[in-house]
Amino acid sequence: MFVAHVHNFRGLAISLIVAVHCLSIFDWSGSPELERWLKILLLNATVFFLFIAGYLFQHLSARFHYPDYLKTKFRNVVCPYLVVSIPALFLFTVVMQRPEIRPGFYDQAPWRQIAEFLLTGQHLAPFWFIPTIVVFYLAAPLLVRLDRLPGFYWSLPLWLLVPVFVSRGMNAPLKSFVHFLPVYLLGMAMSRHRHAVEAWLARWWWTLLIPVAALVGAEDLYAQGTHSWYNTLQKILLCPVLFELMRRAGHHADRWLNQAATLSFGIFFLHSYLISASKLAIAKLWGGLPPGSLWALALAWLAAMALSIAVVAGLKRILGHYSRSLIGT
Repeated sequence: MFVAHVHNFRGLAISLIVAVHCLSIFDWSGSPELERWLKILLLNATVFFLFIAGYLFQHLSARFHYPDYLKTKFRNVVCPYLVVSIPALFLFTVVMQRPEIRPGFYDQAPWRQIAEFLLTGQHLAPFWFIPTIVVFYLAAPLLVRLDRLPGFYWSLPLWLLVPVFVSRGMNAPLKSFVHFLPVYLLGMAMSRHRHAVEAWLARWWWTLLIPVAALVGAEDLYAQGTHSWYNTLQKILLCPVLFELMRRAGHHADRWLNQAATLSFGIFFLHSYLISASKLAIAKLWGGLPPGSLWALALAWLAAMALSIAVVAGLKRILGHYSRSLIGT
């Protein structure tokens, strides 16, 4: 049941997520256009995670049993989310206030603040993803029924229009679920029709780069801010491209991506703490944030990945069979 190139794709996805969050380490005021283009190209890498989740969900759906499925997801995703959230929850309810939080948030009782943080994922930048993916877990029986509905995937082109009309909900998991549902369904469709899709991609994958390039150009010209629908569709169309490139790379990609893939959820849960701590240390030593550049970002990315892998691998050894429930790996 193991699909090696999908596993390596997960390693690439988590690496790109770490790269995006490394942008905050630098001062980009001297090169705003470079920062804008890096965001256009790198933001929304979580789309790849959702594509992989949809692919593997369908791939394993023959033995789907809802109670067991929820139990596994609670142990492997929700439990580590609760555990790893503890430092951030303490920091932003006891020590200081979270910047850019909604008005009136801190007028609530502390337990309500904690509950809202956990239900929205606002306490750490990447954690919006967990309440959203939990909605996908809860919707699993419906997704299984859709997968087994004859001809359902013929409607996929219409589903791909959803992000145009429903924006990403950073603090609204249900809205994010609707926004990202098309990419999850794309992953499911590619798994359901794996042989036909792989045969097509083997010959024609490069044609998808044409609409991807068009969406990149459209985002540069027309999008206001970040996380526009142009960017979401761009990343959705990149999913089959990267899927095919990972398939072609085969075991040659193992050397670079296998470990990151194996530790991906642990890296996801812990990398924000490591990057934030590094940012504070760098700012103190530098006297502020250093200027951003491609080389600086590349070095920070490699360092953040190496540190994240080392910390997660070390904790995994220390925690033993408890590590999956505590740090997700």
